[in-house]
Amino acid sequence: MRAAILGFTIVLVLSTSGAWAQLEPACVENSPERRGEVGCSLVENKPLPSGLKGPLVWHIDQFATQETAKSAVGPTSIAFAAHGVAWLMTIEPTATEHHGGQHVAAAALPALPPAEKYAMLAMSANIPSGLTSRFHHHSGIEGFFVADGQQCLETADRTYLMNKGDTLVVPAGIAMRLVATGPTPRRALAVIIYDASQPPTTRMEGEAAPKLMSCK
Repeated sequence: MRAAILGFTIVLVLSTSGAWAQLEPACVENSPERRGEVGCSLVENKPLPSGLKGPLVWHIDQFATQETAKSAVGPTSIAFAAHGVAWLMTIEPTATEHHGGQHVAAAALPALPPAEKYAMLAMSANIPSGLTSRFHHHSGIEGFFVADGQQCLETADRTYLMNKGDTLVVPAGIAMRLVATGPTPRRALAVIIYDASQPPTTRMEGEAAPKLMSCK
């Protein structure tokens, strides 16, 4: 299992990312992904308690049932079922306490952007190979975990290939596009810890579309 943190340096370069032609479904509440079909789900958007301070980690545990995962939910965690597993995502100082579940992954988070209040948005996706997200950026930190398959993140200065079990953490404000690569669908979890006074995601379309390195 590998973890990576994407740096803050952005260098604009020419891209061939237009070679990926087909867009994945937009992330919405109660998407078909919730029923095991193709889609991207906004699973839960949760306000976080005031006074949240680093250093912090994004900690993922798994449980035998969704009920036991939900019983372990605290002020900075979200429990849900996806891809045949009951998950608990927690934002906390360390990953030493597994809340009654089994440890899956942990990734250190960069400093949160300044904000009076924060929220966390949990997402889950089931996307066929070859499809891409829209160009976008976030008002907070985003973390990725690949439950199955493979995905590749395009940014301005490099690409990040992620296989099953890998995590990646991206600082706020990074222009990006996610590509489902490999021979099988990408099944993945994500979290955004963001300024609650702003939208978590902003699309970058038309003239605002960034020039990114290509995963192809």
